[in-house]
This record gives sequence, structure tokens and C-alpha cells, in this order.
Amino acid sequence: MPLAISLIAPSSFTPEDDIERGVRGLESLGVTVRRPAPLQRRTRYLAGDREWRLAQLHAAYADPDTQAVWAVRGGFGCAQLAAGIDWARLAGRPKPLVGYSDLTALLHQCHLHGLPAIHAPVVKAAGALLDGSADERTVVRRQFEETLALIRGSASLDYPLTAWHDAPSRREGPLVGGNLITLASLAGTPLASRAPPGALVILEDVGEPYYRLERALWQLVQAGALDEAGAVCLGTFEGCRPYDETPLEAIVAETLAPLGLPFYHGLPVGHGLHNRPWRYGATGVLEEGRLSVAG
Repeated sequence: MPLAISLIAPSSFTPEDDIERGVRGLESLGVTVRRPAPLQRRTRYLAGDREWRLAQLHAAYADPDTQAVWAVRGGFGCAQLAAGIDWARLAGRPKPLVGYSDLTALLHQCHLHGLPAIHAPVVKAAGALLDGSADERTVVRRQFEETLALIRGSASLDYPLTAWHDAPSRREGPLVGGNLITLASLAGTPLASRAPPGALVILEDVGEPYYRLERALWQLVQAGALDEAGAVCLGTFEGCRPYDETPLEAIVAETLAPLGLPFYHGLPVGHGLHNRPWRYGATGVLEEGRLSVAG
């Protein structure tokens, strides 16, 4: 079935060449990309001021000819939009919001307001379909094809991961989470997330030293964001820098210990090459070294 998406720039500014490559990458998969002209009206490091980006978001949902609203990139700025979103207006055309990283703030809000959301590669990443190595193109193509299947609503997916030490062999619950630093930055605000009972909380990040990751996770723990969670699942932490020989998993285990919360690691989700999509709020089952999610 032909698929059309509305392209939005809700966060940081993106160079035009990167946008063009990403759009052509999606088009190589048969996707029609609809975007406003101009897509961006640069304000500092943002794609536009708050009103510009908010109007773009509303217009994307209002387009009757698209099946998803897909962000060109993350960065910073999505949380600024949440208070101004007309959720009733978006609910009139409940298509999924697609993206990750800074989009974490809006994916969570979409879920709370009963709208579909997909944590998945941003459009900019589709440029690798055109000029990456053969192996890279294979990995990226699979991830975008899985994302398109989720947009169509027809995908059942499973992902490998590893239990840390005495983690139980089976857990089941809704998938939530996203970028760790973004989630921590929302603590204490009206946008703060709180994992629903039994939730499998997926966390990932990029370019952060371990002490900042520990601080962010500690903040979520102390804020009560994980009090009712069933487990934490670590994705990739691309370019994140250790302080000494202590692995990140050991730091996470120590930080989660007061909650008695088990965790798993090795999930192929995050800012690296491997960033497989998942539907926000879908029920996942952790069992035998796999996370399975029904379509």
C-alpha cells in the first residue's frame, strides 16, 4: 500500500543537504514525503521559533493525505511545544508521531492523550540508504521497513537483549521510555513521565559521560518515575564515556537497587547504527533473551 508522511522539524535546525538526503532515502522505499515550504525558519539552534514549529505540527496532523507525522531530527525543542498542542485537534486525525531522541517528550505526551506514537529513526537517518556501506544500508533499510510496517499497523517484532545477573526470566508490560537525559530533564515539570504499572522502560542516550547518565537515572529514581515499572531495558549508549573501568551496567544496577528493579541490556535501540523501532505503549514480553511485541 502506498504510504505518505508529513515531514516536521519540531526541534533543532537541520542543514538542507541532510534533509534532502533523508527525504530521498525515504522516497527510495516508495514513501511520498509531504513537507511545508519552507520546512524551517531558523531561530538560534532551532528549526524555528515555538509558534512556527507548533503551527507546523498542527498542519501536519491536519493533512488528510498522510498516514504519519515524522520528524526530520531530534536535538532540542520538543518539550517547548507540548503546552501549546491542541490535543483534541490532533485526535481528529490520530496518525502516529514518529521519531526518537528529543521526540521522547512528545511521544510520551501522545501516548498519554491516546494518540499513536512510534520510537524510531528520524528522517535524516534515511540518508544512509543512499550512501552508507552495503552493511549499513542493509541494517538501516530493515529498520525503516519495520517502521513503515508499524505505521501501517501490521508488524509483530522481536528484539535481542540480555538479562543482568539475577533478572527474572519473564516480564510483561507496556513499552515506554526513550532518551534518558530528555526524560530526566522533564522531572519536576508538567511533562514528567511516570512508568505505568509493570512497564518495560527502554532507555538510550548518546555522547554523555557516565556520571551524567548516573545523575539522570538517579533523578528518575528519586522522582518516583520508576516506582511502578516492571523492568528497565538498556538500548545503546553511543559515544558515552566511562570514568574508570566500571561498566555502565554496574552503575545502573547500583542506581536501581533501592527499587529492586531488574534490568536488561543490549537492546538494539538508540543513536548508533542499530535503532530498531517500537510502538510506544505496546505490550512487550521479555522472555528467553528476547523482547517480543505483538502487532
